[in-house]
Amino acid sequence: MEKFTLSSRSKDRWIFFFGMLAAFIGLMIPYVRIEDEGVFNVFTGGIFFNEPGIAYISTFIWIVFLALLGSIIAFFLSKNIVLDYVCWLIAASFGIAELITISVDFELIPFAWMFIGSYVTCIGMIAALVGLIRQLLHLKK
Repeated sequence: MEKFTLSSRSKDRWIFFFGMLAAFIGLMIPYVRIEDEGVFNVFTGGIFFNEPGIAYISTFIWIVFLALLGSIIAFFLSKNIVLDYVCWLIAASFGIAELITISVDFELIPFAWMFIGSYVTCIGMIAALVGLIRQLLHLKK
């Protein structure tokens, strides 16, 4: 059985990890701005959007949060990149769904509701995608 060390992780996996960590931190700082309501992070936004008729937005927020958290935990528990891809795809797809539903339900221009945390999250997700693509290109047969 191979001994686990953090140095045994590839550089591509570290790029993925730091990208997902940045996206996770982006959710902790304010990332949603609704006029006349204020600015929300993942916890306050999850509570604000948990109203009848728009509760699915809260669900999308929490699924993105859990997928990012799961990817960070999976980095330390698994060496399999399939779990990295699954976590990234879940976070990205529900993040896009969140973008669309907030824009439509609150009749906002897309990206008009985004605050600094949204940009940090997007940059982190893009960096994680770069790590995933690099992992795929460097797979050993």
